[in-house]
Amino acid sequence: MSVVRTDLPVKEIMTREVCTISKNDSVHTLAKKMLEFGVGSAVVIENGKPVGIVTEKDLIAKVVAKNKLPSELRVYEIMSEPLITITPLTSLKEAARLMIKRGIRRLPVVDNSGTLVGIITDNDILSVSIDLGEFTALILEHSSGYEIEKEASSGICEKCGKYTDVLINLNGLNVCEDCAEIEEDYEDAGS
Repeated sequence: MSVVRTDLPVKEIMTREVCTISKNDSVHTLAKKMLEFGVGSAVVIENGKPVGIVTEKDLIAKVVAKNKLPSELRVYEIMSEPLITITPLTSLKEAARLMIKRGIRRLPVVDNSGTLVGIITDNDILSVSIDLGEFTALILEHSSGYEIEKEASSGICEKCGKYTDVLINLNGLNVCEDCAEIEEDYEDAGS
C-alpha cells in the first residue's frame, strides 16, 4: 500500500461531477436525483452558486421521521445551511481536520468566484491510503483526554454505526471519538 502525502490538494481526488439541485425543487425530485447519481447528498444551488446541502440524514430526520410527503416539500425546507466549503487547493489534512471539527462527512469545493467545482467526502480521503499514523495523530489531536489503546483500530462504531479510523474502547464497546465524548460528558454530568 502506498503512502499519500496529506498536504496533497483536494483537487487531486475530489469528485468533479456533483449531484446538484435547485432549492425550489421538490424533495421527491431530489431523492430521485440522488438515487440516479448513486450518492448520499446533493448540493443546493441558487443563481449558479452553492447555498446548502441535503444529505440522507436530512431526508430521514426532516422528512421520513416526521411523516411528511416528499412531493409536498421543497428542498429549501430541509437543506442544511450555511454551507461549509473549501477551495481546490485545500490540503487533504485540512479537509479532514475541518470534517472532524464540524462533524460533517462532505465538503463542497468552490473556486475563487464561489462556483461549485467538486465535492470531497470522508470516504474519498480514506480511499487514497493516507499514512494511518499521521491521520491517527490528527484525530488524536482533537481528542479530549480519554485513553485509546496503543494500537488504534479502524472500523464501525458500536454506538452510532459510523465508520471511523480510530475506535476507542470505552466500557467494553468500540466507539468513535464523538460517541466517546458524549459518553464522557454523560458520565461527568451523572457524578
